Amino acid sequence: MLQIKEYENYITDFIKEASFSPLKELILGETGYAYNGDIRLFYEVQSPKSKPIGQVLLISRNANTLLFWPQELIQSFLNHNYQVIRFDHRGVGLSDWIENWSKKEAYSLEDMAGDAKAILDHLFIKKAHIVGASMGGMISQRFAFQYPEMTLSLCSVMSSGYFYDPKLTAVNNTMKRRFRATILGFLKAKKDFRKVVKIHLAIRQLWVGNGSYALNLKKAFNEIAYEIKFRKGYYKKSFEQHVTAIKKSGSMLEKLTQIKANTLIIHGVEDELIDISHAKKYTRCFKNVKSYYLSGMGHDLPEIYIPPFLTKCLVYSMTLLTSNNYKSNNYEKKQTNHCTHSSWAVLCQFAARPVHY
Repeated sequence: MLQIKEYENYITDFIKEASFSPLKELILGETGYAYNGDIRLFYEVQSPKSKPIGQVLLISRNANTLLFWPQELIQSFLNHNYQVIRFDHRGVGLSDWIENWSKKEAYSLEDMAGDAKAILDHLFIKKAHIVGASMGGMISQRFAFQYPEMTLSLCSVMSSGYFYDPKLTAVNNTMKRRFRATILGFLKAKKDFRKVVKIHLAIRQLWVGNGSYALNLKKAFNEIAYEIKFRKGYYKKSFEQHVTAIKKSGSMLEKLTQIKANTLIIHGVEDELIDISHAKKYTRCFKNVKSYYLSGMGHDLPEIYIPPFLTKCLVYSMTLLTSNNYKSNNYEKKQTNHCTHSSWAVLCQFAARPVHY
């Protein structure tokens, strides 16, 4: 097993070598801008080959752009004839960076849910399946609460109903120290391409946590380098702004009981950024809900959970939970399935259509 110094040297050599390789294109759909008031929001729309049977809106996590969502996941939705919309949060990517910002006048997650609505309105989409991860899951919950008429279904991944719940632990102390040190390195990093990439690879490694898989360095490098070279790069104030939005918005737990949309909760058992106890708690608040806890998954969307586990699960939530045959009493309110790889594969047999890779 590599020691820390050896691993750092390995990463340094990897970045040096990868810097000479061509980058894979990551924006494959039609792009444009929508506005929420004065805030300009960048979005991408990918459409299936045949007429779409519905729309899926993907909402990214804290300080992450639309590139957070892997193309493998998007392609599975396309294969099922869903049109997929993803966008950059305010403060990241090609959306407006909020320069004139203060904690006293900070925006909230409710405001960011309004950003998502503004994009759907701009595209003349009246209803969509809402999928959010981490902070995006918190935003998706607020979207479903604020705009029930626009929410066909809700899927909240590796998220929480109240991140700062005093009765629960979100991040353990060891992870807090590592995360603070890494973020501090990012904030202090000068505009040196290789150093910035190295910091972001370290952040990606934190997302993995104790997950039973390794970080895909080539894929992560391609995304980070693409963000820097072909987009606007990384806004250093975005993380603080998004954390403040989470704090400002507070608990969603009581409001979740009023959400009628069919809901799917997904959480990794090895998630060290948002402990699984959060998923278990906020799952109980929904009326129509299924929840799946994936053994071996940390706080990210690793490739091994996309084909077929995670992808099929998301499609399952849309095709089955929103079908005309669905009845709320088919699923008990507090039902939870703790899935290992083998049991998950069996469960995925119930997906409405096969996913082709």
